[in-house]
Amino acid sequence: MGKYGLMALLLFCAWSSSYASDTIPISAVPGLVREAVQYYAPGAQLIEATVSEDRIYRRAYNCTYFRNVHLGSIKLGPRGQLLDIDESLVIEDVPPAVQKTIRKETRRGLIKWIKLDALYGQAVYRVKSYYGNSTKIEISLTITASGQIVARKVSKGLLIF
Repeated sequence: MGKYGLMALLLFCAWSSSYASDTIPISAVPGLVREAVQYYAPGAQLIEATVSEDRIYRRAYNCTYFRNVHLGSIKLGPRGQLLDIDESLVIEDVPPAVQKTIRKETRRGLIKWIKLDALYGQAVYRVKSYYGNSTKIEISLTITASGQIVARKVSKGLLIF
């Protein structure tokens, strides 16, 4: 019974380690994945990379990067397919077309936050802002990198008279 118990333990350890995500050196990140990081987050500097198993793409690269003063994370397929991205930004960090759309749609209102996110394999900017000079009307936008609006939601806050 002792032999089989030890063998079962070794098999279990080998099996569980194959499903865990493994940290890899930055130099081991494939070129297509590096190019995709630069495409979706220009000027990003990779800090950490892990490889994990994915049902669809077999292998997924979870990368943490530093850009300007922002820390972000991106998940990519082996050929650079965007699976997920997450980064908090300020308006000066977004492309000019996105800035123009944000200012136009919010009527230069106070911006609560801007996040870089993934939607159906494309990078989008999610914005939450107050509309114009009002703090009672909130607007949520989803904008592509070219400045086109994908989704717009306007909600009115609690009105106290």
